[in-house]
Amino acid sequence: MSYVVGFGDSYPIHVHHRSASIPWDGHQYSCEGGDKWLYSEDPNPNTLLGAMVGGPDQQDKFLDDRKKPRFTEPSISSNAGLVAALIALHDPPCESSNSNCVGSGIDKMGIFTNIHSFPSPP
Repeated sequence: MSYVVGFGDSYPIHVHHRSASIPWDGHQYSCEGGDKWLYSEDPNPNTLLGAMVGGPDQQDKFLDDRKKPRFTEPSISSNAGLVAALIALHDPPCESSNSNCVGSGIDKMGIFTNIHSFPSPP
């Protein structure tokens, strides 16, 4: 089972995500209006391709159930690391000894270059 939607032959089809589970029919729905899709047993009408869901519990049990966001909800915090890893694999950084390299991937510390520490309190 893949926990990345659309990857492999078996992946979650009941992702707990408003854009994936509510069909686009030109209408806007309130949270309560979306409940009929939240509680539906049908697969999501829209595929949230590439989203990584929460995954299995400590006993390696996974419930592909929209009403169980612990298993099926994609989150920014869980997907950020996946995106960074995929970028690095797609375009790995250059080795410092290779002046002809044009790779612009990230290195293991490069993503933190714009984070500055605060001065110590007096």
